Amino acid sequence: MMKKRILIFDEAGFSRICSAILEQEGYGTKAICDVHQLDSALNSNDVGLVITSFPCGEYLLEKLKSTKIPAIILSDYMNRDLMVTLDYLGTTLSHCMIKPVDYHKFKALVSQKMNRDEDVVTQ
Repeated sequence: MMKKRILIFDEAGFSRICSAILEQEGYGTKAICDVHQLDSALNSNDVGLVITSFPCGEYLLEKLKSTKIPAIILSDYMNRDLMVTLDYLGTTLSHCMIKPVDYHKFKALVSQKMNRDEDVVTQ
């Protein structure tokens, strides 16, 4: 079974920090900042989780609607557009965290989302 990676789509500074934190936890990551790289990244079949911010990742979230890839969306605040997007993606596949992010909770959530395939196989 191929080990899934975490796709991080955000501004370069946060993507580097997020990648470093998650790689330290043992996850493979792919950080991209260019919207033109999203299609090929999502079509690679090795993405187990997407992390992005709102509204930076709106285009990416639109793409995720047709996949079963879970997403963690980080936002400075809740608004109607974000609520509609979360509703459409579904609560089993998406989760929103408000910044500033509690990194212990963040790492626990990433673990939960990345291990969901293993849970399905063992049940």
